[in-house]
Amino acid sequence: MRIGPYTLSNNLAVAPMAGVTDRPFRQLCKRLGAGYAVSEMVASNPQLWGTDKSRRRTDHDGEVAPVAVQIAGADPAMMAEAARYNVARGAAIIDINMGCPAKKVCNAAAGSALLADRALVARILDAVVSAVDVPVTLKIRTGPDPASRNALDIARIAEAAGIAALAIHGRTRACLFVGAVEYATIAAVKRAVSIPVFANGDIGSPQHARRVLAVTGADGLMIGRAAQGRPWIFREIAHYLATGTLLPPPTWPRRER
Repeated sequence: MRIGPYTLSNNLAVAPMAGVTDRPFRQLCKRLGAGYAVSEMVASNPQLWGTDKSRRRTDHDGEVAPVAVQIAGADPAMMAEAARYNVARGAAIIDINMGCPAKKVCNAAAGSALLADRALVARILDAVVSAVDVPVTLKIRTGPDPASRNALDIARIAEAAGIAALAIHGRTRACLFVGAVEYATIAAVKRAVSIPVFANGDIGSPQHARRVLAVTGADGLMIGRAAQGRPWIFREIAHYLATGTLLPPPTWPRRER
């Protein structure tokens, strides 16, 4: 699977999760089978870049390439500047957050709240893609709420803007992480665009991973919560997709008493 000029080692990605996917966790997941990982989101507000939290999130020392950094915000000019700032600090890929449903993010009209304003989505994507010479990717949900799903429209806007790859969590903003994942919507998006698509949402086992790939036709899988406390899930899935057999669970040496 490719994102711009980068050929990934496989089609399994670590989803960006605030407070979880720090650099050590990303490195661990890559060591245990993930072909790609996206950082925790970095705010587009430059007043926050000097905080300890932001400095930790923009430290990529020793990380396996390509380094992908997610940025979050609602102002096109600020998002463009955030992209330039992070590229200067080592980002090889910029990811735009339009998928986070957290109130703290959505109350600032960022994250998945942006899906309700298609014109603003287009302005942000155009601004960021034009600002940097590295691939820009996008993470979205299926829409603001079940009555106004618009993932197809957003995906087409993204492709027209030059977005290099798209990740879709198969629920709306209003659904948070509750209810069935809309794999059919992800499949419809994949049929509608030619850019690579990652399917995301409730992928918790090698068997389910294979079913999701079959049902959606997605190019890759993005796994978040299932990797918390189980980063070796990427190795398990990769092995199962390649061989059709399950790896035994990991074991730990017995401690001497």
